[in-house]
Amino acid sequence: MSTIRKFALSIAIVLSTASLSAQTAREVLDATAARFNTSGVKATFKATSYDHTTPSGETTGTMMMKGSKFKLISTEMSAWFDGTTQWTMLQGSDEVNVTTPTAEEQAAINPAVLLQVYKQGYRMSLSRSTLRGKPTYVVRLTAQHPTADTFSTILLDIEQETHTPYCIRAKQGDNWVRLVIHNFQTSQSFSDATFTFPVSSYPDVEIIDLR
Repeated sequence: MSTIRKFALSIAIVLSTASLSAQTAREVLDATAARFNTSGVKATFKATSYDHTTPSGETTGTMMMKGSKFKLISTEMSAWFDGTTQWTMLQGSDEVNVTTPTAEEQAAINPAVLLQVYKQGYRMSLSRSTLRGKPTYVVRLTAQHPTADTFSTILLDIEQETHTPYCIRAKQGDNWVRLVIHNFQTSQSFSDATFTFPVSSYPDVEIIDLR
């Protein structure tokens, strides 16, 4: 699984799972998820995969979201989703794949898809720390029934005053993935065209319709 897919899945799990026995932590995640539900969100990120504790891959890029729509540009891939249709193109490729993705397929790229769906399966605890000179909440999720395909431990660092997500760390097996988020901006104005594949900008790219 690529770094970009790992970090997307980690965000999706963190922001779409909650424990009824840890109401305070749930409230923190509710407030954090709400930050993605404004008119538009834009953020830059750096995602790093680890083989045990050794870095094994890195991805940087920009995310833009508005409701169910999203655009993602990274060093690995670019993706556009207009709410129904998704265009996905690997960097350096001369092809773009067009699909009508399922919710699971969307979640592999766009973490905001699952922000409205709260699931069970993790024990949750809440502590406090400091990151980038700001007081933060640290939400820790521990899988109740971990499998090879799930994250056994997830840590989310959230700035206390604004509930801005700063960092996500997720463990799968013996390996970790870390997502560092910067320049998190809400109330952004995006036209619908932002979330569709700009054909005129890629005149030599072959469009492969897989719908």
